[in-house]
Amino acid sequence: MAAVSEPLTVRDTGMRWEPAPDLHARMARIVQVLGFSHVNPARVHCLRVYGARPNAWARIWGLPRVFQEALGIPPAYVVEFVCPAFDRLPQGEQDRVMIHELLHIPTTFSGAVRPERSRGMRIDRKTVERYYCRYRQVAASSPGGP
Repeated sequence: MAAVSEPLTVRDTGMRWEPAPDLHARMARIVQVLGFSHVNPARVHCLRVYGARPNAWARIWGLPRVFQEALGIPPAYVVEFVCPAFDRLPQGEQDRVMIHELLHIPTTFSGAVRPERSRGMRIDRKTVERYYCRYRQVAASSPGGP
C-alpha cells in the first residue's frame, strides 16, 4: 500500500488532504519520548485536511480488522489535522492535540480506536496534561529538546 504522497481532493465537498511529514516527525518524537512502545510510527500516517468543519483540531482513524484481513495489510492509523485551525495553535497546544490522538491508539495496536472513556483510562484534558508535562520534562533533558 502506498502512502499518500500528494494532495487528494474530494470533488463536491471541497475537502483536500495533504501529507504532513513535519507533523509525523513531531508525532514520532512524542511516541519515542513518552515511551509509547506499542505505537509503530511507520504505521501512523499524518495528513492535513482542508475544507473540513469539525468541532476538533484533529481526528484519528483506525483501519478495522475486516479491511486488514481483506486487503492483507497490517493495522494502521491515520491522523487528520484540521487546517488552518490546527496550524494556528501554539506549538504546546499542538503537542497536546497529538498526545490526545495517540492516546486513542490501544496498547494492542490493532487498528481499533480507544474511546474517550474506556476501562482504566479517560482521555481528557487532565490525562493529556499529565502526559504533556512528562513529555516536556523528558524531552528537555534529551538531545534535540521538545
